[in-house]
Amino acid sequence: HQYEDPGVPTTWKYIHATLTYAVFFPSMLTAFTVVASLEHAGRKRGGQGWVGWIRALPWGNPSVSAQLLAGVLFFFGGISGITNASYNLNLVLHNTAWVPGHFHLTVASAVTLSFMGISYWLVPYLTGKQLWKPKWAVIQGWIWFVGMLVFSNAMHVVGLLGAPRRVPLGLAPYVPEEWSGHLLRVGIGGAILFVGVYLYVVIMAATVFSKATATEKLEVPRAEAMQDPQLTPGWLDRWATWLVGTIALILIAYGPQLIAKITNLSLNAPGGRFF
Repeated sequence: HQYEDPGVPTTWKYIHATLTYAVFFPSMLTAFTVVASLEHAGRKRGGQGWVGWIRALPWGNPSVSAQLLAGVLFFFGGISGITNASYNLNLVLHNTAWVPGHFHLTVASAVTLSFMGISYWLVPYLTGKQLWKPKWAVIQGWIWFVGMLVFSNAMHVVGLLGAPRRVPLGLAPYVPEEWSGHLLRVGIGGAILFVGVYLYVVIMAATVFSKATATEKLEVPRAEAMQDPQLTPGWLDRWATWLVGTIALILIAYGPQLIAKITNLSLNAPGGRFF
C-alpha cells in the first residue's frame, strides 16, 4: 500500500515486499488446513467424490454457511492482495478503486461475514434465545455473498480502468463512458449489501428481544485433532513466541522509518511543533 508513497526509500519497499510474500506461504498452509478439515468433515457426513463432500457440509446452518461463504470471498481477496504486492502491477493499481475492491473482500467479507455467522451461534448461546428465522439467516449470508461479488468485482475492474479511490466519481466531470457500467454495478452491489446488513440487524434484534427460549441447549463445538497434539513443539503453543515475533516484525518494517521521520522532523514545518 506504500510502494508509490513519497519519502519511503526503495530498500524498505523491497523489505515490505519480501515480508508480504513471506506471509503468503503460511497463508497457503492455513488455507490447505482449513479446506482439508472441511473435506474430512464432509466425508464423515457421507460426502463422496472430489466435490461431493462440499455438498455434504451443513449449508443449512446459518453460522456455518456464512463462514464458508466468507472463506470463498477471502480466496479472491488473497489473490488481489498478492497482485497489490507485485511492484510492477502496483504501479497500475495504486490508489485506484482496485484497492477498496480488494479490502472489501478481506475486511468486509472474511472478517465481517464471519462475525455475522459466528453471532448466529454466539447470541443464542449467550442469551438462551432461539435464533429468529434460521432460514432467513442462511439467506442473509447468501445475500451478502452475492452483493459483495458484484460490488468488489466492479471496483476491481473500474480500478484497472484507472478510476481513483477516495473520489466522488459521480460528481466528477472527467468520468469516461467506459466506467459507467461498472460504477452502476458498484451501486447495485452496494444496494444488495445494504439489504443484507439490514436483514442481519433485524434477525439479531428479533432474536435478542424474542420471548422464545431455545428448545435445546447449545453446546460449545470442540475440534478434534487429527493427530496427537503432543506432537506439536511446546514452544509453538506459548504466547510469548508469537508476541515477540510480531513485535520484531513491526520494528523491522516500521521502526527505522519512524525514527528517521521523527529525527528529520522540522520544527518550523506546518504541524511540526509538538507543543
